[in-house]
Amino acid sequence: MTIKKYLKNIVTQMAILIKNRFILFAFLMGIFIVISHHFSGNILPSTEFNDLWFYSGIFMLLFSILFIEPYYTSPKNVITNTIPLLLVFLSIKNSIDNQVYWWWLFSLILLLLTISIIAIALDDKNKSPNHKNNKISAYLRKSVVIIGHGKVLYSGVFLMFLFINKLSLEENKISDTYLIFLVVLWGLILLIDPQKISSTFTRIKSQRDDNAIGEIFGVQSKKIFLAKLFDDRKSIKKFDVVKFRYSMMDTNDMIITGIVFDTYLLNQEKWAKILQLDDPKKEELTLEKNIVYKLTTTTEIKKAEEDLRINDLAGIVIEGSNIGKIKFEYSKKNDDIQEGDLLELKVGDKRLFYQVINGTTQKEKLEARNETGFIDGEAIQLGEWHNESFSFQKFGWVPSINTPVFKTDASDIVMSDITYPNYEIGIIPSSNLAAIIDLSDAISHHTALLGVTGSGKSFLAREIINQIKCDTKVICVDFNKEFITTLIPAPSSIISADREADISEKIDWINNELEKFGNQQDKLRIESKQDEINSLLKTDIESFLDNPSSNISVFELPDVSNTTSILDYTKCFFKTLFEIAKERQLDDNPIKACVVLEEAHTIIPEWNFSGSNDKISRSLVNSIGQITLQGRKYGVGFLVIAQRTANVSKTVLTQCNTVICFQAFDETSFNFLGNYVGKDMVQTLPNLKQFHAIVAGKAIKSNVPLIVDLRR
Repeated sequence: MTIKKYLKNIVTQMAILIKNRFILFAFLMGIFIVISHHFSGNILPSTEFNDLWFYSGIFMLLFSILFIEPYYTSPKNVITNTIPLLLVFLSIKNSIDNQVYWWWLFSLILLLLTISIIAIALDDKNKSPNHKNNKISAYLRKSVVIIGHGKVLYSGVFLMFLFINKLSLEENKISDTYLIFLVVLWGLILLIDPQKISSTFTRIKSQRDDNAIGEIFGVQSKKIFLAKLFDDRKSIKKFDVVKFRYSMMDTNDMIITGIVFDTYLLNQEKWAKILQLDDPKKEELTLEKNIVYKLTTTTEIKKAEEDLRINDLAGIVIEGSNIGKIKFEYSKKNDDIQEGDLLELKVGDKRLFYQVINGTTQKEKLEARNETGFIDGEAIQLGEWHNESFSFQKFGWVPSINTPVFKTDASDIVMSDITYPNYEIGIIPSSNLAAIIDLSDAISHHTALLGVTGSGKSFLAREIINQIKCDTKVICVDFNKEFITTLIPAPSSIISADREADISEKIDWINNELEKFGNQQDKLRIESKQDEINSLLKTDIESFLDNPSSNISVFELPDVSNTTSILDYTKCFFKTLFEIAKERQLDDNPIKACVVLEEAHTIIPEWNFSGSNDKISRSLVNSIGQITLQGRKYGVGFLVIAQRTANVSKTVLTQCNTVICFQAFDETSFNFLGNYVGKDMVQTLPNLKQFHAIVAGKAIKSNVPLIVDLRR
């Protein structure tokens, strides 16, 4: 040890000794004894009336400041101070010449005693702090403590008896010089701050006085410690960084670092939950066991906040969690958690990700009349991130209770290059992790885009179309010219206008003929007309499929209403497309096509929404459903776009192996989509932001549903 360090330790130890209450008491009493012996020849004043200024005044003042006031100052303390003084005053009443002084001080002390008793009697812990009796009690308590404080009360007694002694005609009264020394000693005693003195002779207590905030009373459960705060440390707040040495640890050199997770009042005492955020570590700190110390230096606090990720802390895992979903008690320094945000936690050496799906307010009843409120969050498990497959993989166990949960943007994960057919449709909200779909799977196994108007369905559909057109023939079935007006360049119609009119005319003729009685129908001509329709459609469809310069076309419906003729027209188109695909598959010349069904409730409605309840309409809808069901076997996939699942054929929707759900409100959608995304996730649909969606299914590079931000 260097001389400089040695001298520094000596100075530090001397400073500690000077602040020790026993050393101070001995030092000041020593000074008084020397002064008393010098002026009076006695070590201590006598017990006669003229010397009562010592025993009832300056000695009690010193004793009160050093040994009573550091621990409590309350009406009970005032009662303890006043009763002995009243007894002293009663015993000396006849020894005082001027009874006015006696009555004045005796009445004041008696008044303090009376008010203290009233304050205690009025205090009712079973009633609200705003109750009249409790408000009066609090006011009286504050007033009586100020006046009945040891410094005030015993100083007054000291000065009164000193004054009486000086006015006394006795020969043994104190001299002027002795009086000056006593007044100076009284002033030195008043300068003592009882909050900055200690009872021990080591450096530990000095640290406790400066930084200690409370004492560990127990462990609520793993990583949560319950601490009772010291009376003079009630300014502590949530997220303050603390350190402590827990007595139940195997070794004494391990220090735990954590934060104040929560504070609350319990029986008029302040308590704190301390959350352990890091494993115990060896540190060169001398801390008293079970005493919690607050970090106070800016450098220490900044380093601890960075190391422990305090600004990212979102809460702790609580009871009711399971493998697929955690519940967490929400507590965040910056209140910025939203539905869909990404969370992470550690289970052993595994880094697991979760996504926020819900939050509810809770209230906990404490003892007496105290209550505390908090928020319970819910998050579903996404799992471990596997960068090579752009996906989350489920983890098969539940995190321990009180495991810290952090909000994250996963900025440390660097994703590999994304190449077609993989496509980034969006990101996990407030993070850098992309949501990837395989466009080949999305089309070959059908995809449904569902949600209310303006939620982003058509926007995403256009992006998918622009991606797949490089190797897929896209046919947009559209009656409101959505894609003609928004796709660049604008696609042309797959069926020429002349053929469209001719086909519509033939379909109307067939339907009119079918309305006749069976023996009146011209069956040969009906069959001939159907062959003509098929031939006309086949010519234009094959022309588009064989055209290398055009990969997007539009199949426009001639009318917006759901009549039998329109359904028949659409059925013929699908049937012809299906036959072409089947033929080419057999000829070893397969096609790869995607049929986009905008406003699907118009094209493939549930039979009871088709605009007609007759058996022919039901049969046509079922036929279309069967064609779409088998189409994927021959290279024809579907992209179904709809506002409400209730209006769309379930035969088709149930064949969509990938579902992208935007905001929805109807109960039918909740019931249907619950089978795809789960009951917990479907509850988030009404709260989704614009351009936020739940994605699930075969094409998604994740084995669990995700909330994805699709904004560009």
